[in-house]
Amino acid sequence: YVKYEAHSVKSKGEWVRKVQYSHHIECFISCATINTSSLVIGWMEKHTSVNQRFEFNVSQGVNDFDFSENLNLIATAGVNNHVCLWNPYVVSKPNGILRGHMASVVHVQFITSRSQLISFSKDKVLRIWDVQLQVCIQRLAGVFPKGPEAVSSLFFDDGKDRDGHERNRLFITFGHQITAIDMKSEVKNRTLSHERPVVAALYNSVYNQVVSVCQAGTIIMWLIDTGQKAKQFNKAHGNSEVTCLTQDQSETRLYTGSTDGTVKIWDFNGHCYHSLVCSGGQPADVGQVLVLKRTVIVVGWTKQIAVFRNNAFNEFYVQPSEWKGGQEHTEDILSCAFMTPNTLATGSYDGEIIIWNTNSENASRHGVQRSRRNLKSRGKIFTTTLKTESSQSSRKKSALDNLRTKHSGSSRHGTNQSAKIKSGTRLRVNSNQRTVEDQNEIEWAVVRLIFLENRKSSGTNDGANLVSCGGNGWVRFWNASHCTLVAEFVAHENVGSIIMATDRNNHFIVTADVEGFVKVWDIQEYAISFLDQSITDPPSIKSHFQPHQDQINSLEICERNERLLIISASSDCSVAIWDISGNKIGVFGQGEHWKIEPYLPSPTMKDEEKQQKMEQSCIAASVMETDKDSLWKPDEAAISEPQKYRINTWDKTVLGKDYQKRVRKRERKQPGTIPDLPYINWEKAANVLAMPYSALKTQELTPIQNIVKPDADKYFTIRPESGKFVHTKLPALAETLTTAFDEKSMFPNYILEFEKKMKNDHAILLNQSQSKGKNELSGLQSLGSQIGQVGITKPVLPQKSISSKATLGLKLDPVPGIRKTSTSTATTNTAD
Repeated sequence: YVKYEAHSVKSKGEWVRKVQYSHHIECFISCATINTSSLVIGWMEKHTSVNQRFEFNVSQGVNDFDFSENLNLIATAGVNNHVCLWNPYVVSKPNGILRGHMASVVHVQFITSRSQLISFSKDKVLRIWDVQLQVCIQRLAGVFPKGPEAVSSLFFDDGKDRDGHERNRLFITFGHQITAIDMKSEVKNRTLSHERPVVAALYNSVYNQVVSVCQAGTIIMWLIDTGQKAKQFNKAHGNSEVTCLTQDQSETRLYTGSTDGTVKIWDFNGHCYHSLVCSGGQPADVGQVLVLKRTVIVVGWTKQIAVFRNNAFNEFYVQPSEWKGGQEHTEDILSCAFMTPNTLATGSYDGEIIIWNTNSENASRHGVQRSRRNLKSRGKIFTTTLKTESSQSSRKKSALDNLRTKHSGSSRHGTNQSAKIKSGTRLRVNSNQRTVEDQNEIEWAVVRLIFLENRKSSGTNDGANLVSCGGNGWVRFWNASHCTLVAEFVAHENVGSIIMATDRNNHFIVTADVEGFVKVWDIQEYAISFLDQSITDPPSIKSHFQPHQDQINSLEICERNERLLIISASSDCSVAIWDISGNKIGVFGQGEHWKIEPYLPSPTMKDEEKQQKMEQSCIAASVMETDKDSLWKPDEAAISEPQKYRINTWDKTVLGKDYQKRVRKRERKQPGTIPDLPYINWEKAANVLAMPYSALKTQELTPIQNIVKPDADKYFTIRPESGKFVHTKLPALAETLTTAFDEKSMFPNYILEFEKKMKNDHAILLNQSQSKGKNELSGLQSLGSQIGQVGITKPVLPQKSISSKATLGLKLDPVPGIRKTSTSTATTNTAD
């Protein structure tokens, strides 16, 4: 054997986590959780001793490693949340660092045939990496058992079976539990809406668009009428993954949550208004965002409710406010729903549902009938109760199962989770049906909560108005007023977690599983009233189809052109749209555009639906008859006094009752007495009447009384006559002013200076015009004297001819501001 000291002496007290021998490069590889010599390669010489060591230093040490002979790389699972890729011959720095885990990485393993790497962290998050591109192509979380830390191990089997098919199965152990994950075959020629798995998709009725977002943060707006892409903006949260998407009540703002613990508010042009810091700057998976009138509620990563009030939206970064109700859940809150005016429901990982009052922010009711907390207290009583319920309805179920097999199609083996890998393959988790006591923690989780506000039973106190779904395919109907369970059924058998959605009128519920299957349930008459025992029979199924090949992450129902549409987003990178009857409309991103028109079912389909309803009614009638026969009891009089007991054939037998009903139907009720009407007996009285209208009573109208006229002076004022009406002049403004009028205080200085300057300029111009007028007047006077001397011998003409003839064509206008003198007048007369 070979013995050598791999790690430094200073690391005493620390364990060597893993040792492996590689035949390809003939060396021993070991790791430990220390800063220096975290990974050591001991090179063998002549298969006898180890004389040379390569030491790789990783901050905080290494938990696990794996060596790939084809890629010649060593992958290390670091305590510092990083996965490093090393060349065995280069110790200075790694070839690449894979970042993305939020906790220390505990296991790594290469998938040699696909050049991929699997890593598993302490917070039970599985990631699959592309080694060449050094990017994460798949993230799997929330499907593994949650609880205290347990010793785990990971192994991927990429061998082949006897038929030559690759097994491609991943095993992960958690203490005494083991989880098996299968890889599905590749699906080719698929239409992709995004390059990464789609997280959510919703319908915006304001712009008639479908908004979808993928894990990489790419938000795309699609036209719902044609399927065309309208707008796109990338990296909504930088390098962090997006986990959820919602919109406000006005449908003008988008809210996106991410793994970095923030929620961002966007408009439809890609502008970010605010960033809600949910976890104090620490990484956290935001599960759901609920936008109310005055607050924004965020849940998903903690046991408490994070609330943001509208008065805090003054800056870009918004900090959460304190929730007055404090912590009521014992596990992480996964979902929430709101019903007007002030009812809030939250569901946690352990199955507990709590009803809150949003005004006081205090918890009012707790629903623990189907939670892990109530499991221990129920014990065997709950199991026996289920057995009795199943025995009582076994005959009814057997009759309905024959009809339901026509809709359910071929049976499928169950899966618990699926995800996408680069080459088009997917993973799924196998799970077997277990009893209530053997259910694991995942099957209690409440993934979705929906209030049925528009149901006809929502106004009553005993009907179901809250629906929850989650683990193991269960759908449960609750009464939020009393927090009691009204009905429950398994929507998808042998699967893991499911999601659901409802239409605006709450007539249908749509459920989807991890294999891409969708079912539409008619709940108009389901769980309307509360019975002594909860209903276990499922409602009638309207349609079922498979729009995706992978896990469905989001569902939404909208109405367009008198047609109910289902919008689904899946991990297969596509967003599909179908109608509620199971007819495919298209996939967003396909080459051909579509047109949504009102759906008219064919006559054959109508006949099939009628036949199905008739079969259902016949089955229900047969079940009712069998129930009546089972409840028949003999008459007490026949048992106590059999000698005196006699049966009345007409009242007791079925034949007598049916005969009495027929006789009653045949009898025709006649009036007792014929009234004495004039239009019936007019022939006997010889009174010719004017046909049937003579039977009408026409009396004289009552005389009109004196009409009381209203007082005109009370409602109208006396108007003056048109001739006497005189317009009164309004008083001057200066007379009505009661305070001193100061221009200096009323107008600014630059206006007063400008006015002063204008007055000076006006005075100068006025002086110039006056002086110019004097000069012109003196010139005219001298000219007039000369004309008088020349024409003195001519006779004097009359005054009228002066105005008609202008001797020189001159007209004298009075100069303003200059008075006429006697001298000038005399001179003018002389000239004339």
